[in-house]
Amino acid sequence: MFTLVTGDLGIVGRWRAVCVTALQRPNSDAAAIRIVVGIAAASLCVTNIDITNFSSSWNDGLAFCALLHTYLPAHIPYQELSNQDKRRNFTLAFQAAESVGIKSTLDINEMVRTERPDWQCLMTYVTSIYKYFET
Repeated sequence: MFTLVTGDLGIVGRWRAVCVTALQRPNSDAAAIRIVVGIAAASLCVTNIDITNFSSSWNDGLAFCALLHTYLPAHIPYQELSNQDKRRNFTLAFQAAESVGIKSTLDINEMVRTERPDWQCLMTYVTSIYKYFET
């Protein structure tokens, strides 16, 4: 069951409202969907990214860049990015996160060469980003 958030909370407010419940039950499928919906809401602020899962929707690095651009816009020149330059996208995103102390649990080389990254690894990393900025 999804929680309907009403009123204009802003992008970060919607991200927080959607994800708080997900973190209370991190092993449920519903929690994963809530986080995806929250990230989709956050990334819509930047561009039209279609985030539908924790695997192929993240395979070009743009979703990470969009998410981190929400919090660290000076670190991610989002309008200059291309889905064709995966390595640059992942490098920028992971460096931005590391600049505030969020250690990457993902390997850039592995992310660049795979079309369907491991969803559990992605969820772990995205959750660490959420926890850093929102808790």
